[in-house]
Amino acid sequence: MRWILDACTLIYIVKLKLFENFISLIQHPLVIDSSVFEEVITKGMLNNYSDAFEAEKLLQRFKIPVISIDISQDFHFFRDVGETSCFILAKDGGIYITSDDKTYKKMFKLGQKVIRLDSFYFQNYLDKKLKED
Repeated sequence: MRWILDACTLIYIVKLKLFENFISLIQHPLVIDSSVFEEVITKGMLNNYSDAFEAEKLLQRFKIPVISIDISQDFHFFRDVGETSCFILAKDGGIYITSDDKTYKKMFKLGQKVIRLDSFYFQNYLDKKLKED
């Protein structure tokens, strides 16, 4: 089992300074697919977004693998490179974390293991891994 973040979720946890906290809460490895890396890091750096530079440092520091995925067979269904590759990673044994409601609903309907970022944190609070504050 592994955790898979889409681009939006990775950006949120970096901007909110929650990446280290997130890593401390997960029990399974985190992976990023190459299209998410491209969207968040490569394009973000080209646009000089400070969170892109921070995200790259965090991925390197925590040795988060970037996995290349062949999306050709499933791309027609999703029409989004990152969503397609995250779907494939989740299908191959992972839990997809997203902050996008449409993506969550689509993955849930497809029977994928998926959780919203806010639900992830709420569940950790219920499990007493987080304090109320």
